[in-house]
Amino acid sequence: MFLQSKVMIVFFVGYMASGKSTLGKRVAKRLSLPFFDMDKEIEKTTKITITEIFKTQGEEAFRHMETEFLNSFIQKETHAILSTGGGTPCFNNNIELLNNNGLTVYLKRPAKELANRIHNSKKSRPLVDHLNLEELEKFIETHLSGREKYYLKSELNVSRDKQSLQNLTHLLQPYLDDEPEGN
Repeated sequence: MFLQSKVMIVFFVGYMASGKSTLGKRVAKRLSLPFFDMDKEIEKTTKITITEIFKTQGEEAFRHMETEFLNSFIQKETHAILSTGGGTPCFNNNIELLNNNGLTVYLKRPAKELANRIHNSKKSRPLVDHLNLEELEKFIETHLSGREKYYLKSELNVSRDKQSLQNLTHLLQPYLDDEPEGN
């Protein structure tokens, strides 16, 4: 369907629990594109969970793995949606790598909502698993303020109220169509 598309890969970026994987899967299905979750792909390749990588090798080693994965992914995939890790755009000039090789979409959500989503999630989050809800919200506010400068370099910045499946699909369509709108 998109063999001659303008954009080859759509990268969903944003803070942990912002909906990158959930929305990415739904949008990919709607647009008939393959979907990949970067953390899951790294776990498949290394046969180690992200939590274990953080515990045994540290964050710096993990960030290096992310960059290696991105470079490999960009070389292999032609049309896909990739949900990146929350910190991926913030290290090793990855936001530039993403912007130069596809369309970046920042899924922006408020810190309080992110804290509630993480707190109620059963998924392990190595950076915040030890925090209670109040500590988590303060951590996210601080952490997000440092990361957002990278997220905001994305081609599309989509606020919470614009993150419906229909709206995201509509926003992405002009970037994926063969012909620009109006032609």
